Amino acid sequence: MPTKLKLKDLFHSIAMSKYDIVVKNGTIVDGTGRKPFKGSIAIKENRIICIGEIKGDAEIVIDARGLIVAPGFIDIHSHADETLWLYPHAPSLVLQGVTTIVGGNCGFSPAPLRKWWLLSFWELDWWHEIRPFKYYPEIIIPLDDFIEEVRKRYGIEVTWRSFGDYLMWLEEKGISVNYVPLVGHNTVRAQVMGPDYRRKAREKELYEMKMLIEEAMRAGAFGMSTGLDYEPGAYADIEEIVELAKVVSKYGGIYATHWRRTGVRKERPELQPPEKIKGILEAIEIGRRAKVAVQISHIMSGYTIRPPPPPGLASVATRVTIKVLEEARKEGLDIQFDVIPTTSGGVFTFSYLAGILAPWAREHGSREALAKALRIPEVRQEIKEAILRGKWWYINPRHDPYWADRLVIIDSKDERWRGRSIASIAKELGKDSLDTLFDLIMDDPDIKGTYINYVSEAEVMEFVKYKDSMICSDTFTLDFKWELKAPPYFLPHPNTYGVFPYFIRRYVKELRLLSLEEAIMKITSLPAKRMHLLERGIVKERAYADIVIFDLEELRDQGDLIEPRRKPRGIEYVLVNGVLVVKEGELTGARPGKVLRRDRDSDLRPSQA
Repeated sequence: MPTKLKLKDLFHSIAMSKYDIVVKNGTIVDGTGRKPFKGSIAIKENRIICIGEIKGDAEIVIDARGLIVAPGFIDIHSHADETLWLYPHAPSLVLQGVTTIVGGNCGFSPAPLRKWWLLSFWELDWWHEIRPFKYYPEIIIPLDDFIEEVRKRYGIEVTWRSFGDYLMWLEEKGISVNYVPLVGHNTVRAQVMGPDYRRKAREKELYEMKMLIEEAMRAGAFGMSTGLDYEPGAYADIEEIVELAKVVSKYGGIYATHWRRTGVRKERPELQPPEKIKGILEAIEIGRRAKVAVQISHIMSGYTIRPPPPPGLASVATRVTIKVLEEARKEGLDIQFDVIPTTSGGVFTFSYLAGILAPWAREHGSREALAKALRIPEVRQEIKEAILRGKWWYINPRHDPYWADRLVIIDSKDERWRGRSIASIAKELGKDSLDTLFDLIMDDPDIKGTYINYVSEAEVMEFVKYKDSMICSDTFTLDFKWELKAPPYFLPHPNTYGVFPYFIRRYVKELRLLSLEEAIMKITSLPAKRMHLLERGIVKERAYADIVIFDLEELRDQGDLIEPRRKPRGIEYVLVNGVLVVKEGELTGARPGKVLRRDRDSDLRPSQA
């Protein structure tokens, strides 16, 4: 009788044939938390075949002597899916070692589509041209208008409608990273309710939303996300979200939430912001009532302390927040979180200080024109009154009385102001903070400034070192040229290009808060396990060959708030499914990424209840 080979033996028998790639003499950090070890790796097709002493020839041999060989980084909270169809090579991702993204976060996904397109913010560089506005853009427009604009600007036909259509469309186009899809609640709500969304959903509308979530889950979505500080999802009550999360639970999926912490980011005349801890408690309650796994997105302390607290007090508030989650876990609830490892986040950062006054820069036509207008007392008074009434989100002293402490000059023709906050400059000059802001722009329209320190590093450190925490970017994928040339003069946030090298540089090399193996685990096997991915996030035989090879000594992010669009140093090679997408620090142009599906690429399964 013929001998049956076990799968493991079959893998090893392939060693007699030629490998595609051999990575020799590297220091392997395998993603499990195990200590680094020396070894070589053989890859054939899309899998790791052997680890150890490799015998046999290979098409490509990479000498990794002196380099770290690790699983490709997994970004558990990304917005790259919103732009991946425009930038399929994902340059800002793969050049920092990312091989897999979890997309569809904060309630935004590119599908499903019916009659409407929901503004996802990457469109801001041309949105004002098609829908002029002063303060806030119209966020929902007819889908046909969007399709025509994309055809004209990018030469791309938006032909998908269902969630499954989009996944297949992206597969046919080809992408350079693996994509774990979530369906966005904001997108679904926009399709069902259209521009009439500032209210509770009616019974028929809720039914339609449930059907769209069901279709997405059947098409391979890993779960649903919400963005409860963004329209239209901010107007959903807990009952709506619980009902939709029950559909996700039926398929064994995950509920990822940008929880309520600021309220709708528009005109806010009320004096107090919402209590952040209530948003975390709401997320826990949704998990409890829907019996669904909850991923709390880009967590921060649930407690606002004013004035900004010293590091010790910030750490205590963070530990109390974690305690709330731990108490929920004791009930048997499945609740985890991810964290942005920097003290500021988001997809964009302001470039010119005048961007902070975007409504009036738009109204006058440019930052230079605004600078001239600020010489007029009536203009200054009009702007000041609007801000003090809470009309402009980005400067709202009612919600954030310490805004001027966080708004910092990053470059100026007057060297005295570089690196200083508006508050400190105002104090030195003996002026009001708003008048100081106006004067700085009036004197130098090209002065650069942005907000920093949304959270303290002491707070971030508590979340980063927590045993089950995972690290995320919360950014798009973009090229190295993207900028918004009109007000508010956005540039991509530096995290877009270097958040993972930053994480290792800061918390492993500089602060020594984590060992290298602990840090790697937080960006590889932990997110893979959280999303229930099969054979990813780990260097082992039979695992998919998603691998990053980097020089630990050289590894560092290079972008900053003045010029974020710089690739990091130290990332030498990146493989996705056994194919090089980065070779000697440069893009290869290959698109071997996969659109992963819940029913095929994970062990998430429908409940038997």
